[in-house]
Amino acid sequence: MSYEHIFNSKVKCSEELTPNEAIFAIGLMVMAVDGDIDMNEVEIIEGFLLRKGFNAKEVDAAREKVLRIIRQEKNEALFCAAKQVLQDEQQIESAFDLAVKVAIADDKVTEEEDSFVKGLAQALKISQEKVDKIFADATKYYHNSGRLIEKIEEILSKLPIGSKYEGYIDTTTGLRSLNIKIRTPKDELVILNIDETGDENQIEMELEAAPPWMF
Repeated sequence: MSYEHIFNSKVKCSEELTPNEAIFAIGLMVMAVDGDIDMNEVEIIEGFLLRKGFNAKEVDAAREKVLRIIRQEKNEALFCAAKQVLQDEQQIESAFDLAVKVAIADDKVTEEEDSFVKGLAQALKISQEKVDKIFADATKYYHNSGRLIEKIEEILSKLPIGSKYEGYIDTTTGLRSLNIKIRTPKDELVILNIDETGDENQIEMELEAAPPWMF
């Protein structure tokens, strides 16, 4: 499937995006391209804005803004608005990196996602060498994520009976860190920080109260 009508569009958008909203928008477009919305993908694109300093209300506002443009003006206008503000090389690579991570988040890249991401690389003029590196890093990223996520059941067994896992937010690359959201039997939301160490078989864990913006 070709997405040239999106990537070559000159359709003007009625709303302007910030660079971070533009990167978020591209991640959302990848998530929706195969019509199958996965919660891991949602965590990734919303986690991107949280790491950029947005609070929960600002994330909600950004999501509504992007979805409003998609509904009213279609993907062509949204991508045109995103591309217009993504001029810095680092921002462009961040957008593509997020797109790749969203595409592989559910352990499979559909034909639609593959076609979209390849077209995106061309539209953003990213070199093949850089594309290969971003894919390789993202694959390693999720391999390491899987190893940490496997620890969740073991971790929950050490918490009060009735505790429930409510998702996670990725926070770093290289040595990995996960912020796991847990709902206690008293309906309190806590965060379990799980960090890799230099030892492949060792992780560090710390439990803390969730910040107010997560409620």
